[in-house]
Amino acid sequence: MRAFLFACGLLLLVLVLGLISTQRVEVTHLQIPLNLASPIRLAVLSDIHIGHKGHGVSKARKFVQYAMAQHTDAILLLGDFVTNRQAIPFLKSALQGVKAPLGVFAVLGNHDHWAGVDEVSEALRSLGVKVLVNESTILRKGETAVALVGVDDLWVGSPNWEKAFSNVPEGVPIVLLSHNPDAALFWMPVSEQGKFLTKHAAVSKADLQRYGKSLRRYPVKLILSGHTHGGHVWLPLNRLFSYLTGVRLIPKTEFGWRHPYGLLDIGTTWVYVTKGVTAGNRMPRWFNAPEVAIIEIR
Repeated sequence: MRAFLFACGLLLLVLVLGLISTQRVEVTHLQIPLNLASPIRLAVLSDIHIGHKGHGVSKARKFVQYAMAQHTDAILLLGDFVTNRQAIPFLKSALQGVKAPLGVFAVLGNHDHWAGVDEVSEALRSLGVKVLVNESTILRKGETAVALVGVDDLWVGSPNWEKAFSNVPEGVPIVLLSHNPDAALFWMPVSEQGKFLTKHAAVSKADLQRYGKSLRRYPVKLILSGHTHGGHVWLPLNRLFSYLTGVRLIPKTEFGWRHPYGLLDIGTTWVYVTKGVTAGNRMPRWFNAPEVAIIEIR
C-alpha cells in the first residue's frame, strides 16, 4: 500500500512540476549568418491561439510585450492567431499596441482558415500588421535589404508559390515565412525528400516536382515556421503516445514531426521552427515552455 501511495505521489509531483515549468517564457536568442551588410533583429511569435470568450488574451499581451522589449527591428507572427471563430473579436485586444521599427508581418495558419481567414486578416491589418498571403515585402535597414516572403498555409490554405516570389528583386536574400514547416521540403536536397513524403506531409510529391526546381533558384536563406508547439507536451511522451495510438499531437507535417523545434541547417538554407506560445489553448503544455524567439540575421 505504501509503495502504491508513493508511486501516486511521485506521479502527481511530476505532473505538477511539468505544468509549473510551462509558466515561464523561454526567450531564445539566435544569430544566423546570412552575409548581410548589417544585422537585423527579428522577434518571432507563433501559435498564439486565442480561445473561446477571449481565453488567453492576457497571456498573449505578455508575450507581445516580451517581444517588443527585446528592441528588435521587426516582429514576425507565424499564424494560428485564434482557435475558433468565437475568438476572433478578441484578437485585436490580444495584440493591441504591437509594433516594431521596420514593421510587424504575419502569415496565416490552419486554425485561422478554419475560424475565418478574412476576419482574422482584417483584425490583423487594423492593428497595422502586414499580412503576407503569397506575397513579399522588403525589409531595409541602412544598406541592408532582405526580402520577406509569406506563403499561405500549406495544409488548408491556398499556397501560390509563383505569386509569392514574383516580386522579389534578383539577388536579395530571402526569409520565408510559412506557418507549416513542411515548406522546408522544397529546399531540402532531393535525395532527402523521399522519407518526408508520408501521408502526414502537408506537401505532396507532385508539389515538389512542379515547384521544386524553380523554387531552389531563389536564395531562400532562412525559413521560419511554427505549427508544432514544440510537441506541446514533453516530446518522448508525445512520441510514445503516437506509437501506442497512431495519433500524432503534431498534425499534418512530416518535417515538423521529425524536427518539432529549433534550428536546422538543410544545406543552403537554415530552418527555424519555434515552439510557439499557445496562450489560449485548453490543453496545457507539459515540460514544454512557450517560446519567444529573437533571431539576429547577420
